[in-house]
Amino acid sequence: MTRFGYLLASGTTELKKGRKQKKKARRAKKKAAKAHARDSGSAEVISRPDPTAPPSTEHVSSVYVRQETVRAVWREVKRDGGESVSELVEDLLLEWLRKRTR
Repeated sequence: MTRFGYLLASGTTELKKGRKQKKKARRAKKKAAKAHARDSGSAEVISRPDPTAPPSTEHVSSVYVRQETVRAVWREVKRDGGESVSELVEDLLLEWLRKRTR
């Protein structure tokens, strides 16, 4: 065995890729895919904070709320059998906007 023979992939003369190299390759692949999607003009699905929500091309904004408040709302939504806190917040904000425009 050569000095660094343990680094060789079995049956090849190439070195094994380490974790960092694999991670860099994945990131480069993702970045290239995003650039291709942007250049080709296809609609890009935006990451969503609520993984149960359906995919959407709408822009999502983050809002900061006290954690105790969010937990209390989640408990009430679960108890009432509601869909999600995101939908509740959206409904409340839309209702508030409608009242202001009257």
